Amino acid sequence: MGIQYYLKRQMEEKRSQMIQSAQENGFTSNQTVRYSQELDHLMNMYLRLCVKKSDDEDSLRQAFG
Repeated sequence: MGIQYYLKRQMEEKRSQMIQSAQENGFTSNQTVRYSQELDHLMNMYLRLCVKKSDDEDSLRQAFG
């Protein structure tokens, strides 16, 4: 299993933690905001990885297309 799978699993877990925290502590609690920021970070990493993979595939197509 690759890094994308790992990041997806981490995003799902962080999202669950964020939702639970929001229900228990409110949307603006420090804990909920921290989980939200951590989820944002994971999502950004995932998107950068996807864009890089797409760019790599485009480069290969151009080189060998």
